[in-house]
Amino acid sequence: MLMCLGGLFAANVSAASSSDWIRTDQSNLRLISERDGVAGRDSVRIGLQIKLAPGWKTYWRTPGDAGIPPHFDWVGSENLKDALVAWPLPEAFETYGLTSWGYHDEVVFPIDVTLKEAGEPLDLKLRLQLGICENICIPYEHAFTLALGAGTAKISKEAAIIDQYAKHVPAVIGTSGVAISRASAMALNDEDFRVTAYTNSSFDSPQIIIEGIEGAYFELLSKDVSQDRETANFILKANLPAKTDVLSSQQIVVTISDKGKAAQGPLHIE
Repeated sequence: MLMCLGGLFAANVSAASSSDWIRTDQSNLRLISERDGVAGRDSVRIGLQIKLAPGWKTYWRTPGDAGIPPHFDWVGSENLKDALVAWPLPEAFETYGLTSWGYHDEVVFPIDVTLKEAGEPLDLKLRLQLGICENICIPYEHAFTLALGAGTAKISKEAAIIDQYAKHVPAVIGTSGVAISRASAMALNDEDFRVTAYTNSSFDSPQIIIEGIEGAYFELLSKDVSQDRETANFILKANLPAKTDVLSSQQIVVTISDKGKAAQGPLHIE
């Protein structure tokens, strides 16, 4: 099993379109912005950039069998209406027989920020909790500030890296131009269910991630692709947290990826 060490805390102060780096033995982190200010704007895209030491990883919004997901707390920010975190497609890690979803080397989480008052200065304060893991997991807590003024809104040098990782965020199943055209879910018995996905191109070796209610875990039992390569079927087992939970009533989120394309969306298990 993964072990956890005591939580650590660090803080930093922003300058221009990025904060200073927070540096640990396992990771370097900072906030970056696609623009150097918010003049005339009601929104701006920023990013949390994480660089990881070799062998270390951090986690997706739903880590899987093990791991600590990032938690974003914006309390204390000024002129902030909303901050929507986007999650680039993760990869699977196997550790001691456990499967988790996350990132190694480097990741940027794009964050779409909406201002309360358009064009007015934005003062962001982020308290971030996350796990950085190798054979052990270290829970960290960091504090960032990033101030974007009202005098300018030029594209920053950090914009390109945010855009690079935004391209790896799964699209929404069924929207125009998305390769995964639709998906459905059906209960097979009290524990097992099938997810069927359809593509307007062709499947090669599709992968699936299932998210459900807190405490639910899902095991992939099998998958197959139709002869015409346009349909993929996944058979999964659901481990629901309470005996009273009924599989056929569950709402889940599926993320399906294949050959560099990925899409996600909510499903109701019929």
